[in-house]
Amino acid sequence: MPVRYMFTLEIENFDIRNEATVERFYEDAEEAYLSARDGLVDATYVIEADEDDPCDAVLDAANHLRSLIPEARVTQVALDLVSVSDIAARVNKSRATIRSWVKGTRGPGKFPRPLSTLGGGVQIWHWPEVNEWLRLHHPEAADDERGLPMQQIHRINYALSAKEFQASPANRSTAEIATWRTARQTSLSVDKKSQLSLPDHPYKSRAIR
Repeated sequence: MPVRYMFTLEIENFDIRNEATVERFYEDAEEAYLSARDGLVDATYVIEADEDDPCDAVLDAANHLRSLIPEARVTQVALDLVSVSDIAARVNKSRATIRSWVKGTRGPGKFPRPLSTLGGGVQIWHWPEVNEWLRLHHPEAADDERGLPMQQIHRINYALSAKEFQASPANRSTAEIATWRTARQTSLSVDKKSQLSLPDHPYKSRAIR
């Protein structure tokens, strides 16, 4: 059964200051929001894809982007990492409430394990895992779109790094390109945006600078 996924692709060699390039992207990228950060460009998509394996649809979106902007290089799927403070802001709850969920002193328990702990003891989670927990226990606070599980992000990033994918589209055969277009006709479904903006959530920290 298809479900809606949101993910962000990190892109190199994409000049977001070039109006013609940006216009070309928005004219044909049916689900896309662009933003810039730290000299890189992000393209956030919302797609409908197979619940069990959205990887083909994500790779298809990356291939379609490169067919529009041949000089662009899609490097990886960005991780959407959040702290207790970030989670509290996204679900409109106090940090004390989120900490009680994390510790299991309130709520149903079994909160996702943190992905890492930074200096000062700041714990970091992968938002899609938190969102899945919210979908089960606090659906009113969860995003409508689901994020990509970490295991699938690793698979996608491995595919994106392959020589066959990074080769210039002009130098690839029709058959090679077709293998990356398995899902576009049925999976991409987005609201076009005429402005360079992102939805408030879950990528609200990725503002244009």
